[in-house]
Amino acid sequence: MVANPKAETFYYVEMTGISVGGSAVEGVRGSDLRLDPATGEGGVIVDSGTSVTRLPETTYAAVRDAFRAGAGGLRLSREGYSLFDTCYDLAGKREVKVPTVVLHFKGGANVSLPAENYLIPVASDGLFCFAFAATNGGLSIIGNIQQQGFRVVFDGAESRLGFVPNGC
Repeated sequence: MVANPKAETFYYVEMTGISVGGSAVEGVRGSDLRLDPATGEGGVIVDSGTSVTRLPETTYAAVRDAFRAGAGGLRLSREGYSLFDTCYDLAGKREVKVPTVVLHFKGGANVSLPAENYLIPVASDGLFCFAFAATNGGLSIIGNIQQQGFRVVFDGAESRLGFVPNGC
């Protein structure tokens, strides 16, 4: 974990990148995700009170575009849904193939997200959306949909955070 002297109530982590489909997304730079301790701006927090992961606009666009390219076999819906701009009509499909999504952290830790943590149903008619969204602020948030199925362990004494697959 990373301390932010300007916002001590949040759990900041140092995320260094994101991979989609087994490849690091080129448009995701660690510098865009890093906390500036002098100003308290930027950084990445883990927040169970926020539903979906939010990323700065350019970072989000790079991740979204990589996901869209990797999900090329799926028909992209013409319209988004609420804050989502990447949705697919999966009505009647029993199985779909989507690219993997992995979050990378300082020290070499990687969190491989299950597909149900990033492609979520948003309507009863088979509409599924990519559960990441852009934010116009510098703060990134790892939301609770991406945390589902993991035991998220906060070790304040050692300033560490762990994601352990829990099957819950």
